[in-house]
Amino acid sequence: MPDIELVSEQDLARTYDGGDYDDTWTVVQQYRRVRTFAADNPTAGVATIAAATNTPTGRVDPWVAKDTTPRAVQALYTAHEHDWIGVTYDDITPLNVLVANVYAGGTIPRDKFEPEFTLRADPETASVVAALELAGVGWTETAAGPDTSQTVAPAQDGAVLGRVLAVLGAPVGAKTEIDNLSLPWYLEDAPESVRKRFVDSYLENRALTDPTTDSVQIMEDRPQTYLAELGDLIASVAGEPVTVGDRAVTLSASAARALGYGRDQ
Repeated sequence: MPDIELVSEQDLARTYDGGDYDDTWTVVQQYRRVRTFAADNPTAGVATIAAATNTPTGRVDPWVAKDTTPRAVQALYTAHEHDWIGVTYDDITPLNVLVANVYAGGTIPRDKFEPEFTLRADPETASVVAALELAGVGWTETAAGPDTSQTVAPAQDGAVLGRVLAVLGAPVGAKTEIDNLSLPWYLEDAPESVRKRFVDSYLENRALTDPTTDSVQIMEDRPQTYLAELGDLIASVAGEPVTVGDRAVTLSASAARALGYGRDQ
């Protein structure tokens, strides 16, 4: 399978669309042309640079005279530093785990894009914590106490990471409010190892074991179409029966054992 770039500069930049820009990728291209022309022509004025690069003067002035940088461009710098741009199936593991954890026990708030993840496992063994470390952002605890679930978040560059996860298909905002919630698009053509890693991470957060039957359930308040999609994914990875009911996906004992659950594991 040829390497497929799963996160592009264009897609990441366009997560910043809105406000003053109709297409942030166009702004990124303008900024790069402006900075290149200004570097090659250090005595050129704002009007000359604007005309030469076909860029509105109102944008050229802050970029050149005040040395400001659009947020989308700053995000691209950060994403390149972490090797998130151009990531392929071969090196998607930490991002894949983080996307799975957004679905299974996390959220990406619409207002700030900084993901948070609820833990069921100890931080020392939680896959999401290891993934945050592998992604190069580290982690910090955001809540813990007798009446709250323990949650963690990226220690740095969280807003850019959240946008990268969104490009990969992770839901933004409250998942219960997304009528057309669907699994991330990249799983459809992903290698078996990527699909299995996603399922393993999902089950780490959501699996409810039944010691009397050795079956495993995932209880979800999600659209039925999403549950069916999730059930199909798990069944394809396990190679054993998985059933979907009202607000539940149930792994048969054989499916559970295939994925590492059961008394003989």
